[in-house]
Amino acid sequence: MTTTQKQIPFYDLYGESFMRMQPDFVHLEDIQSRSADLGWEIKPHRHANLAQIICAFDSQWQVQLDDEVHNLSGNWVVTLPPGVVHGFHFAPNTKGFVLSINADVIANMEMGEDVSAFNQLVWLPQTIEFRSARQAERYFSYLMMLADEMHISDPGASTTIRLLLKLLFITIARQRQLDSVQSGPSGRENRILLGFRELIDKHYQDHMTIDEYAEKLFVSVSTLSRICRQQLSQTPKRLVHQRLISEARRRLVYTQQTLDEIALTLGFKDTGYFCRFFKQMEGTTAGEFRQQKRK
Repeated sequence: MTTTQKQIPFYDLYGESFMRMQPDFVHLEDIQSRSADLGWEIKPHRHANLAQIICAFDSQWQVQLDDEVHNLSGNWVVTLPPGVVHGFHFAPNTKGFVLSINADVIANMEMGEDVSAFNQLVWLPQTIEFRSARQAERYFSYLMMLADEMHISDPGASTTIRLLLKLLFITIARQRQLDSVQSGPSGRENRILLGFRELIDKHYQDHMTIDEYAEKLFVSVSTLSRICRQQLSQTPKRLVHQRLISEARRRLVYTQQTLDEIALTLGFKDTGYFCRFFKQMEGTTAGEFRQQKRK
């Protein structure tokens, strides 16, 4: 089931390549509406600036996340940050939903200390099981409320949608924290991961070395690398690069900045270096990416 990056198409929503996505874009659909006519199979693809949360209840399904394949049964939720290659094969009549959110919505959302664990969910793909039927039911009820709000134009609907998104995130974060206590990384490792994310958000434009990040976290480079590889399946350098490319994509789509201006904003020494970096990460040039997203 492994597929090379060059063969993977980019979509906004699956099968829809050139939607004009608004900065506050949020989309919810049930799995059956898109998958049933496709033989319950969604082929490997990726999204440039969409984060997705896919859930299925009392169902069996297979998930491809980059080069890993997971066979899930029961009540599960899968988190997908932008850029991750993913595909699905659902059992017929799978009951579940796909929630798609412009990554900027999440980035600009005040999550608060109570859900700081959700920071981990927006930068790496994860499969999380709802081991409590009550939590699964609560998550389902929030989705139903979200679906209702998205189909009305009453005053305050947008505010309610954001509040419901927070409730969905909190529910996932709670389950993730339970899993961490039971079988995941230690509390210290969680704090290091969250601290690393905060430092990346603050300093990614400074192009700090991994040694400098580790020094600010009061850990060795080898310790930081081990934790990132074990818990996120990524190197620290790759995580920093992903943050840079995420910001580059946003500026290409949502601003009128030239490539020179974007390169300068992101801390690159020259535009040529930025363009080479972008193509290496995305498989397309920055100019081509901007042109495709603005059609």
